[in-house]
Formats: sequence, C-alpha cells, structure tokens
Amino acid sequence: MKRHAYVIALSTSLAFAACSKQSAEPALSADKIAAANEIAAAAASTITYTDESAFVNSLSSYGFKTPDQLTLNRDGSTSGYTSVYGFNIPAANQVTGFKWNSGDEQTNEWRPQGIGGFTWGTKKFLVVSWYGVDPGTIAGVANQHKGVRISLVDITNMNSVTYRHILLVQNKANMSNSSLYKASNAYTQLGAFCPVTIHAGGVTCHAGKLFVADTKLGMRVFDLTRFISAQGDDTETSCGQETNGDLKAFNYGYILPQTGYYKITNANPFSCIELGEGATAASKYLWTAQYIEPSETTVPQVFGFPVNDAGQVSTTTQPTIITPIDNDSTRVHGIQGVFRMGNKTFMSTTGNSSYEGSTGRLTRYNDGTAAGTRYRWPHGAEDLYRDAATGYLWCLTEYETEKYGKDNRCVFAVRVSDYD
Repeated sequence: MKRHAYVIALSTSLAFAACSKQSAEPALSADKIAAANEIAAAAASTITYTDESAFVNSLSSYGFKTPDQLTLNRDGSTSGYTSVYGFNIPAANQVTGFKWNSGDEQTNEWRPQGIGGFTWGTKKFLVVSWYGVDPGTIAGVANQHKGVRISLVDITNMNSVTYRHILLVQNKANMSNSSLYKASNAYTQLGAFCPVTIHAGGVTCHAGKLFVADTKLGMRVFDLTRFISAQGDDTETSCGQETNGDLKAFNYGYILPQTGYYKITNANPFSCIELGEGATAASKYLWTAQYIEPSETTVPQVFGFPVNDAGQVSTTTQPTIITPIDNDSTRVHGIQGVFRMGNKTFMSTTGNSSYEGSTGRLTRYNDGTAAGTRYRWPHGAEDLYRDAATGYLWCLTEYETEKYGKDNRCVFAVRVSDYD
C-alpha cells in the first residue's frame, strides 16, 4: 500500500436556492442569499489516497476480464417500467427505461441505489449498485454481510436488455480497519479478499474506473478492466480464496476488486456521486451530495472534486462547494442523486410531501438565483447519471415489491433538455 496525504482548504463559491417541503425552516433573506453567493472559506479538508493496485495484481493469475467479456445471464424488460408504484413522469417526458426480472423486482435482500454508465467499444452499459439489506432496514432480513453488488447492464439495444450481478470485494487486510470494513452477521471468511460492506449510495464511471460513494469515507475506486471469474458456492456462505485456490463470492460468478480509495474529511455524508462539468464543459468533476433531513442542523451541500482524464481525483485543487436552495427559499434536503452541468445543479430528492403518487422530486438550481425549480419525480428515486452522448438523464427507484404490494423498481431516462 502507498499512501499520499494532502491538506487543502475548501474555499469555494457557496450558492443557495429555494425549496418547497414540509419543513418549518424559514426562508433565507435576500442578504443571506447574496452573502452565500460570495467566496467563503470552509474548514480545511484532508484528502488521502490509498493505492491498492498491488492487492489487485496479486489476483492476476486468475485472468482479468473487461465488461464486454462477461456473460450476462439475466434479462430486463422495457414493458411496464412506467407503471411501477409512484412513477409519475409526464408522458411527454418519458423516453426509455426497463424493469429488472421478477426475482430482482421482488427481492428484499438487496436494494438498488447508485447508477452510472459508460461505452465500451460498440456496447453501451449502465452500472447499478445494490447494498445488502440489514434488519434495521427490513425486519428479519440479514444480508448486510455480503456488502455491495453491482449490476452490469447492456443497454446497447433497449429491445434486448441483459445484465449480471457482480460482487465488489476488497483486500482482506482491510478487515482490521473500521473505516473500510464493518463486521455484521456471520459468514465463512476465506483468504485474499472480503466484501465491501457499505451503503453504496452512488456510482459513476470515468476513464475506465468505477467510483463508488462511501457515506463516511469518501470514494472507493475499482478498475473496469479487472473483473475476475469466481467459482460456484451453492450454500452462498463463503467469500474469499479457498486453500486450493478457488475463489468464492457467495455464489456470484464474478468479482470486481477494489484498486484504491479516497478518504475525505469535512464532506460526509456522501449520499451519491456523478461525473459532471466544472466551470466549463471540458472540465470534469466528480460531484457528491449530502443526504441531510430537515430536522438536522447540518446544512446540506454539494461537493465538486476535479478529476483528470486518467481518472485521478485532484488533491491539490480546492473542491467546489454548492449549497443549493429549493423552490421555497429553504435548503435542499434528502438529496439522493446529483448531476452538475455548467452553472446548473440537478438533484433527486425524497421525503417531500406526496404529489402525483410520489414523495420524490427533481430539483434544478441555477447558480446565483434566489430559488430552484421543482419537477415531479418517481417515488423511491435514487442516484442520477447523465449520458452526454444522448443527453439522457438516468435515474432508478429502489423499493421491493412487498413494500407497496406492487413493483416499484425501475431504471428510467428523461431528456435533460426537458428540465433545463
């Protein structure tokens, strides 16, 4: 392991917008809005990068695979995605989407959270993260020991959507670090690697890398050219390398090992992450947002971390901080997804008053304005991903069928231009 630590001051342009929710939070006065749009200094932050590529390379004898080399063994369906519980996108704004197979619609052992995407050769993929559900989330369900799985979804042809679940893993040595591994219910831990036990509220893809939001830590990094085949485990109880060399991953056929992570202070909780623009369309930033409820005293913010063409997050350039406001001059709470384009920040939020069958909203905030703009958005909406090639803004919904007695989970796209 090689560690690089840098201390930086988070001096940024703070921007406030307005919000319409059930909170009794007072609206911001004009002078506070003006002050918020000035350059202000925030607390110093430490960004530490840990390179774990040596661990990943230790598994090279098993052979690495790229996304186009994986066998996708499940089918999605474009039929019925607009009829799931709480789907309220106006017909004129509906573009495309799909539902998971029946087992993945219904399972209460996993909940989908993050969404990203990339093009590989002639194929177009989405990546969706799911976290293992714990008893505190759904009574009687104890699947949190499996950590995080991602779905690699081939959407090259929306008439034939295929996908596969893959387990994220990390160096077994990380089990001794409470910032990287959280012990839970029992399973058989073998050698070499262990699960990534986090919420994985957001994912994004850039420069052949997968970035996963870690609520308290910062960002986990994975290399999309480093998928590895694993052997079957009918008992679904083992994770790691057997003494005979076999790799086990709770019966998942592939693993993706963690190549490194960014530990970032003074910016948590990281509820989501997305690749977006900086001051210009050419400048690339990884944007993260905070899920803060109205009852909390913390001011919810959006953080922008510069990232280069090699997928390296800058540790010397000051991150940008946006403090958005919704459409009633209160701050934007319950942020589940974020995307930034030019001077506009798009956020999916939950926990609002019910409207058209959903407590979700899409909020757009333009820098320097006194209020944001709200749009109806499906119930249980999570992370955002913008496909620059098509101009589509993708999102997903999370809940299992039994929660409402009707399927809720879908993945859908709208045109950014319809909300710009």
